[in-house]
Amino acid sequence: MVHCHKRETAPGPALKGPLAALLASLFLVISLMLVPAPVRAFSLGLEPVSGKVGSTIKIPAFCQYGSGDYRIYWGEDDQLIQKGTVDSKGCSPIYFTVPETQRGKHIVTLEIGSKSWSRDFTVTASITLDVKTGSPGSLVTIQGNGFEEREGEIFITFDGSRTAQDIEANSKGAWTYKLEVPSKGRGSHSISAAGASTPSQEVGNENFEIRPAIEVKPSSGWVGRVVNVSGCGFALNEPHIAVSYDDVIVKSGLTADDSGTWQTSFSIPPSAKGSHKLDAHGSISPDDEVTDVTFTVAPGIHVEQAAHKLGEAIHVGDSLVVTGIGYENNETRIMVMFDGVKIVDNIQADAQGSWSAQFSIPETGFGDHSITAYGDATRSTDVAEFTILVSPDLSINPDSGAVGDSMVLTGHGFGSNEALTFIYNFKKLDLSASADFKGNFNMSFQPPAGSSGPHTLTVMDGEGAADSVTLTIESNPPQAPSLTAPEDGAEYGFFDSEPVAFSWSAVEDSSGVTYTLEISPEDGFKGDLISRQDLEKPLYHLPRNERPSFGLYFWRVKAVDLAGNVSAWSETRTLEFSGSNLIGPGLISLAVLVIIILIIWRIRVVSKKGGWKLDSDSDS
Repeated sequence: MVHCHKRETAPGPALKGPLAALLASLFLVISLMLVPAPVRAFSLGLEPVSGKVGSTIKIPAFCQYGSGDYRIYWGEDDQLIQKGTVDSKGCSPIYFTVPETQRGKHIVTLEIGSKSWSRDFTVTASITLDVKTGSPGSLVTIQGNGFEEREGEIFITFDGSRTAQDIEANSKGAWTYKLEVPSKGRGSHSISAAGASTPSQEVGNENFEIRPAIEVKPSSGWVGRVVNVSGCGFALNEPHIAVSYDDVIVKSGLTADDSGTWQTSFSIPPSAKGSHKLDAHGSISPDDEVTDVTFTVAPGIHVEQAAHKLGEAIHVGDSLVVTGIGYENNETRIMVMFDGVKIVDNIQADAQGSWSAQFSIPETGFGDHSITAYGDATRSTDVAEFTILVSPDLSINPDSGAVGDSMVLTGHGFGSNEALTFIYNFKKLDLSASADFKGNFNMSFQPPAGSSGPHTLTVMDGEGAADSVTLTIESNPPQAPSLTAPEDGAEYGFFDSEPVAFSWSAVEDSSGVTYTLEISPEDGFKGDLISRQDLEKPLYHLPRNERPSFGLYFWRVKAVDLAGNVSAWSETRTLEFSGSNLIGPGLISLAVLVIIILIIWRIRVVSKKGGWKLDSDSDS
């Protein structure tokens, strides 16, 4: 409840009429002027009113807002991004940087004392590159800002083609990606990005300048070492490219492909120990634009087979030639080490620091083995190891023979103490053997039954070492058998219960033999043929239940050795069956049945006449 009380004043004239109304209006105006300005009145001047994260924004004519301490706030949550003091005598603008935030509109507020001024600022998506130039294969870090909060499906384009994708922004719309520069020609290229909600038109392009570069592999070695040099970032299809070593051209006439790349190789020319400059230039790319690389010449060794079997496998017992280059002049007491064990010593270099020696590979297992060399002035650590791969070597003696012959199988260079697997004609054999601690083995081997001709025997171990030999199984057919029984024209009746015994002469063959018997009602051995194969003995008994129907039959035999070689057929003989094995037993059964019926009938007749009577009864 409002209580109004009359205030007692000194007597005086009362204000009435228009004058009172005028004073009341004046009082209201003064009161309103004393009220603070409303917070965040959209009256702040910004130049510009939109931009990307990290851009500098200007608040012009700052003196119009007053003087004293100021604060600049960002966003709805009033993030303080800058503060300071402004002198009332000056009227210089204030600059601030757009903080990391997601794209879209954000409120910028300037506060001085109890007054504040605000304006909307629109953040647009953008990308920045940590470097603006580089060669193909180099890395450029791309920083994305002003994307949507947690925006996904962000991808990067290089000259309009996607080179990275599935990038996700953080809660402030920022992300980072290290991009490997693709293989492109020299010059300016555009990099951009876009996301599920952010178009590439808003992000815009950042230019990246590709400059030509070269690479040498290896980057160190000995004089005479063949090195590979590759170039990238040259002009597309650029011709007349040349490579120089210490400013002397060692390769020329090269042409880049349609992506600005090329490659070549050359041997390091005679040069002193230390670093040497490699450079390249073309008809468009000058050598001062191409970044130099260096090749370091150091003492080194080179190993090759004495028989110059370039590229062939190296086995235990092979003779190798070791050549040393870049040693001290006339250096003495140089020794060669194989897996750390001295194998050649007392070698002396010539006046140019070169030398050579020869040795045979000792017994050792499968795999990589190191060869090093050092002397009085050259330490072992100064010389890079030369690595050779010792491969397994398999031999068989003799390399031809018959099935079951004993052959000697010898292997070197297999895995140390490794169990061995034997494969013959792509089938695993049931053999058990292992290499010794130096990778060797020696064993007897008997070729299993199979076909004649060449066969492959492969031996492998658990480390992947494998080698094969070819052995040849004899292809001579065995002799044809000679028939012995039954005689030609022999006849067998259906009452003959014994099996028919077929026999022939035994055939001797180094591979061992089996026999095939054929019985046919036709001289050409067609039609209903009885055939018995893989008979191990020169004998076969044809059981009574296997006899054919009665008639004239022809029979013959051939031998097949265990290598698959087949003899000619023996001569053909005949034999005759006067009844079949089905009719004979049938008639006998019928006769027995008739006799049984007659006996039963006789018993029944006698019984009807009063039965049988003994002679003693009749006498009485």
